[in-house]
Amino acid sequence: MKGTPRTALLMLIIFAATILGSELFTVGTLTLYSHANLSAGQVYAISPYIELTEIVTGLIIITAIMLILIRYGLMRIIFWIFIVISFLIILEFYDTALYLAFPSDYVSMAVLGLAVLTIVYYVKFAGTVGRNLVNIVIFITISSILSLSLGVLPTLILVGIIAVYDYIAVFVTKHMLTLAGALSKGGFLFSGIVLSAKKIKNLGRGHMILGGGDLVFPAMFVDAVYVNYPIFASYLVSVGALLGLGLIILLGKRGKAYPAMSVIGPAQILFFGLYILTTFIRL
Repeated sequence: MKGTPRTALLMLIIFAATILGSELFTVGTLTLYSHANLSAGQVYAISPYIELTEIVTGLIIITAIMLILIRYGLMRIIFWIFIVISFLIILEFYDTALYLAFPSDYVSMAVLGLAVLTIVYYVKFAGTVGRNLVNIVIFITISSILSLSLGVLPTLILVGIIAVYDYIAVFVTKHMLTLAGALSKGGFLFSGIVLSAKKIKNLGRGHMILGGGDLVFPAMFVDAVYVNYPIFASYLVSVGALLGLGLIILLGKRGKAYPAMSVIGPAQILFFGLYILTTFIRL
């Protein structure tokens, strides 16, 4: 995980920007709901705990399928799975962003065209910076949508589950290392953020990767708290996330993989607990 100070600082900035971007996207989504006289509860009618169960089950199934495909060298199938999922997510992003800026019935064609162009750009033309930017857009959209469908407590439970799972997947079964290695080499959409030193001789110590889930799940928790609690609460949860990632970067050894969510998740939960504690003290 550890890179140069410059790379580490840039990763923290990207992490913070993703959280902030997810909050802004959530505000935009809720604005569209209000214009249509809808609430998040009306849009996401399914029980949040059923949704939580589906998310956890889906993650397990998708991971298993990916590992099987990697095992048999069927990377082309994984590629197209990622393309389809990414296209749908990017459609949602442009749909929300453009309707906020230009509320019109003609926006739909522009949304479709921009989504296609974005996928083509990512696959054919984008370098590391371009791919990171597209991935950030995807992370922002996923975290916002899921946070609105779950709410605070189910999201907290999900972050706790992912924190335990991440530790097991990296240090016990180690299947996450296999998955991350295969996806990062293939340059797949939303596989994560990759930062590298500009000079080849510094590549070993300047290389840093943060998985997509390590950005999506923390942003989800911040979003859920932001929507349901005073802004100070979401600020504390954001600080917890940044401190958690900073701790891994600071203490981690160069060239070794770490389960980032196993530190970020508990740090967020701790800081959310501190907010709840302060409300009781004020009472």
